[in-house]
Amino acid sequence: MKICAFDEKTGQLEEIIGSEHRLQVVRVPGHYWHGTKAVGDKPSLTLYFTTKLYDYKSPDEERRPWNDSLMTDPKTREPYDWNKPPHK
Repeated sequence: MKICAFDEKTGQLEEIIGSEHRLQVVRVPGHYWHGTKAVGDKPSLTLYFTTKLYDYKSPDEERRPWNDSLMTDPKTREPYDWNKPPHK
């Protein structure tokens, strides 16, 4: 599984690769955009723990398209490529 977190304010992007052999616990600050993608041939599972209950009357969740040009690779400054194979 590829896990990414992006800080829009600083342009910092973190990419973490997890697997059945390399389980990951990742803390994502509330102002980061974040997402996951299964990159192998097996299903993946994401489990969220939050600090506040979701307020249905006043939702604070925002979404962006997976291919939003806002999220760029800090090394190349090109749009982040979710389909690029994970590093080894």
